[in-house]
Amino acid sequence: MAVEDERFPYEAFRRGQRELAEEVKSTVETGGVLAVRAPTGFGKTAAIIYGLLLAGAERVLYLVRTVNELYPVMRELRRFREPFTVLFSARRTCPLFSGPEGPPPPEDFWDNCRLARLKGVCDYYRQVDNIDEESVKSMLLDSGDPPVLTARRIVERFNACPFFSLRKLANSVGFIVATYPYLFRADIFESVLDPYTYSDFVVVVDEAHTLATIHSLLEQELRLSFIEKSIEEVRKYAPEATVAVETLGKLRRVLEDLLPRRLDKPTRLDKEAVLSVVSIDLEMLGDIVETIRDRKFEESLLQGPLTGRIRTWTARILQWLAVLSLPESRLFAEPGDEEPEFVTLPMDPAVVVRKPLSEAKAVILASGTLPRGDFVRELLGVERPTKYLDTELAYGRFVKPSNLYVVVARDVTTRYRDRGPFMYQRLAAYASIIARGVPGAKLFVYPSYEVLREVTSRLPVSLDILVESRGMSIDEAEEKVRGNPEISVHAVASGKLVEGVEFTDSEGRNLLHTVVMVGVPYPQPDDYQRTMEEDLASRIGRARARYYAFEFKTLVRVKQALGRATRAPEDRAAYFLLDYRYLRKDLREQLGLPVSRVVSSLSGMAGAVEEVARHLAVYSSSSR
Repeated sequence: MAVEDERFPYEAFRRGQRELAEEVKSTVETGGVLAVRAPTGFGKTAAIIYGLLLAGAERVLYLVRTVNELYPVMRELRRFREPFTVLFSARRTCPLFSGPEGPPPPEDFWDNCRLARLKGVCDYYRQVDNIDEESVKSMLLDSGDPPVLTARRIVERFNACPFFSLRKLANSVGFIVATYPYLFRADIFESVLDPYTYSDFVVVVDEAHTLATIHSLLEQELRLSFIEKSIEEVRKYAPEATVAVETLGKLRRVLEDLLPRRLDKPTRLDKEAVLSVVSIDLEMLGDIVETIRDRKFEESLLQGPLTGRIRTWTARILQWLAVLSLPESRLFAEPGDEEPEFVTLPMDPAVVVRKPLSEAKAVILASGTLPRGDFVRELLGVERPTKYLDTELAYGRFVKPSNLYVVVARDVTTRYRDRGPFMYQRLAAYASIIARGVPGAKLFVYPSYEVLREVTSRLPVSLDILVESRGMSIDEAEEKVRGNPEISVHAVASGKLVEGVEFTDSEGRNLLHTVVMVGVPYPQPDDYQRTMEEDLASRIGRARARYYAFEFKTLVRVKQALGRATRAPEDRAAYFLLDYRYLRKDLREQLGLPVSRVVSSLSGMAGAVEEVARHLAVYSSSSR
């Protein structure tokens, strides 16, 4: 479809893009909610931006889940030549607290930053008033840099704080691109975007399916050793606060009493047992924290240049108690690497998103895996006019079914009762055949780290594989994938390698056309899962709670993984589904995949791999 409006930076619209832009325009003008279901590669970011421009939206807060996901939005805004700014981790880019020890812990950073500004010891902050705003705008529009590099260039050029320099632009640009906490953490929104309110913004939420677990933004964890350090800290820096010492001692004892003798999985605890014993005034404890932090800060200044490693353990206790005190919060104990952890958070996402999404000027929710049904009202608790748009239902399938080759193995599963050495060995044998026989990069996706370890430990050592670990960085993974286009990546569903890594070459072309689902990634049946279902059921009923807490989570994990193999309508992809449950009617219908071949033997898998290689070879030859 030819483009007549010179504001749209592409020669033609993809199917459905113009229509989506018109829906965005209508939503902004009427002040409602638009929930858009559009697959990766549809071009929804460009269509949404175009629709916002058509509507004349004055102030847009465009939200993404991770720092890596900021860049695609920045890239599109640069194509539109639309001035913008970007807000992300001030801690990650702080030039003052960037010594060899690194910045303060996340829970301490902002208070240390505030004290440094108040006491006049941050020269970078003082320089913010002297920056040339137009130069920074040009830097964002013209450089093509990712956000972290942009921040670094601001320091090099202006010797100014990059975060507050970028925040300063928010007053004079139409688009603010930011990560989720800048809207969904009330304390961050109010401190960073003051004097604006929710109603000042048209809000766009990318990857909006993740709002189903947005309540984890409020999660706080505590260890008994933290309480011990807090008691020592209060005695040293606020010895007059004897009541606080007594209260911290009570907190330690009640948590010790609640801790199960055997803790091998997350276990829900009675939070009222804690609150009935620990009846401290949070405002008073906040004053004690301020006293401790101020005295530690002054002590650090006397010792020389600030390093940023000013940690206030009592602040961590305060934050934990503040979340625990919320009526909707729950308390859990779970095994930790060194000692048990006491985790508190609400289990209903509406607690986090209802207010900002209800008060925003208009809301656009976009994802490739939004659930069908009244997601906005039911799960998010937002009562305002909402329109749902499924681009594939409205404008046709993004990728033709004939471009997909789907293999299901019916003799394997990761079902809990069937797990064991024999099953893991069988899965490893299938994985080995696929890794050796299918050309190009391959993504193997597992339901848990446990299954990943069991299967990958049985793979031949000669295979070139990248196995996800909890500490692995996205940059490290992307470098390895680009350095070896035949690599097999083994990752956990909903982990950083499935949702965060870009499997593309230097020109943005997709390197991945094969995804292997090793089992069905159902959520772990633990106290977290059961509590979420219970809390949602009290609001939306048992059946819908079960759907959102269990079935929807599973479908999102599978669809997000499979979607990594198709980024353009002409893409060909191969899916290997290693679990007989993918043949069940409910899963087949909800995934909507055409099954090309069912196998139940190693020879059958070898034959399927040969067919897949021919299927993908058609794509390789046509894309040259």
